[in-house]
Amino acid sequence: MSRRWKLLSIVNDIPLKFKFLIIYLMCVLLPILCINGLFYMQDSKNTERREMDNLRISLNRVGSEIMQMVNEGVVIGNAVSADRVFNEMLEYTYSDNVAYYEEYDRYLRDKLGQYPNIYPYISWIGVYTSNPTLSNGGSYFVLKPSDLQSKWYQKMNEKKDKVTVTAYLDTNPMNPEEKLVYVSISRKLDNFPDLMAFSKYLRIDIRMDKLLELFDKEHDYLQIKLVDEENQLVLESAGTFKGVDPLLQILPVSSDNQLAGLPGNSFVSPLSTASYMLNWRLIGNPEGSRIAEERKGVIHFFIWLTLISTIIPTILIYIIMHSFNFRVRKLSKHMQFVKNERFEPITMYEGKDEIGNLLRSFNLMTGKIRNLITDVYKLEIQKKDLELERVQAELKYLQSQVDPHFLFNTLNAILVVCKKYRYEHVTEIIQNLSQILRRLLSWKEDLVTVEEELSFTEMYLQIEKFRFQDRFHYELSVDESVLAYRIPKMSIQSLVENSCKHGLQSVKGNRRIRISVERAGMNLLMKVEDNGIGMNSAKLDEIVQSLFKGEDNGKNIGLRNVYRRLNLFYAERSLFHIESIPFEKTSVTIQIPLSLIKNQEEAIGHV
Repeated sequence: MSRRWKLLSIVNDIPLKFKFLIIYLMCVLLPILCINGLFYMQDSKNTERREMDNLRISLNRVGSEIMQMVNEGVVIGNAVSADRVFNEMLEYTYSDNVAYYEEYDRYLRDKLGQYPNIYPYISWIGVYTSNPTLSNGGSYFVLKPSDLQSKWYQKMNEKKDKVTVTAYLDTNPMNPEEKLVYVSISRKLDNFPDLMAFSKYLRIDIRMDKLLELFDKEHDYLQIKLVDEENQLVLESAGTFKGVDPLLQILPVSSDNQLAGLPGNSFVSPLSTASYMLNWRLIGNPEGSRIAEERKGVIHFFIWLTLISTIIPTILIYIIMHSFNFRVRKLSKHMQFVKNERFEPITMYEGKDEIGNLLRSFNLMTGKIRNLITDVYKLEIQKKDLELERVQAELKYLQSQVDPHFLFNTLNAILVVCKKYRYEHVTEIIQNLSQILRRLLSWKEDLVTVEEELSFTEMYLQIEKFRFQDRFHYELSVDESVLAYRIPKMSIQSLVENSCKHGLQSVKGNRRIRISVERAGMNLLMKVEDNGIGMNSAKLDEIVQSLFKGEDNGKNIGLRNVYRRLNLFYAERSLFHIESIPFEKTSVTIQIPLSLIKNQEEAIGHV
């Protein structure tokens, strides 16, 4: 067999519902999940890339605002440096403090004091000079040795640039024990070569709280750090710029002078290429919750997209598959009925597709088969009538065997009693016998109620009681709910008679027989048990085999008749069981399904 036909044979062996399931999983569900998964991965990358771009824009926005502050400070410094009158007053040698304060009140006081009011990011602006005739105060100070050691001053003199921006620690003038972080813009006032008798420096301090406000505006997106050219951490989001301990930290750098130890998703943005801000940087660390929220939104979107794109096709495919599979299974079920010779039509709306045409063809075929079978049955009906007559004749034959046999045994018992008691006590037994004979003659039905069968049996037991007197005892145990059920005539009486004749005949002591009729689940259970001589297993097997084979050897007539009538009425679905223990007991149990008894009663009712 070629591979192609082998593959087709494997496919043909798979049940239809599993084929549909494979088609659904491989051609619908799996492609949808794969496509949605790819879209999710790509969209996640795009969302993360877009979010990182937004974060860079936010960082650049902060950097632009910082540079605007610095550049405006540089412009202020250039304007002050270009003011010749102002520089002449700083260069002038005052005779005493009175002369200085007169010029201070007239011009110098408002010259620098106006800038913090105009530019709110300026915390302080002032001039340091080597002119000893000036007095310290306000915005003007004479350089002291401590000033010469300050970082901003040293940086001004180390570099040739006129403008420098310096981050450093200094004492808080309001609290000498506290240190503050300062970011200062320093400017040499040297625009006029003829006014260089004294050194003059302009210092503008930027308000650190304003820088923190810039950082806080972006706290939902970024954690920002400001780093100077010496790799000092100047300020960071949610940080502080004052304290008793030194605040500036030196960040680790790699061999190529790049910042090291930063998180993988952080990025660095240079502030400016101007010489005074060269190598100043902003470091942005994305806020984890922000990206997580964006990812969660993407996940929710794709979950809904997957559900919608999966559920709707699933419902449609289920409806189509159910329509197809339901009708095919219906057809398969009725084909099994045909196999079991039940030609039932398919009663449903077939539809107008190919399966509908197939269902209509099947109904047409079964209709023709039913008509053909009806015609054939008409030819066979005479054979069935003849068979029924044969069965009825067999039943009558069996009953004709039972009646003389019973009468013979009864008369024999009367004979024994009459000899023993010299005919004085025969009246009652003869009356019972006459009733029994009258019942036999008038009993035309094949089926009698349990109550009638037990009444008939008890008459026989009274005769046996009369015979053996105190050495014979019998017991009836009957469930009243089964008295109305109809059973084959003489089913119980024949068993009782068999026990009395074969089981109790040779017993010397007390003779006992027990009859029970009860309902056991969905069955009627009848049992006759005696304490007779019993039989060994070999004899019991011989009797059972003769019953099953239907051998008529002239023995065990009562048992054989009961067994054969049960088979004729209940088609071998009844149970006939014999159990015996030598010199102890023998019991015969009959079990008939209640459904068969009811079917017999319904058949009699219809007749």
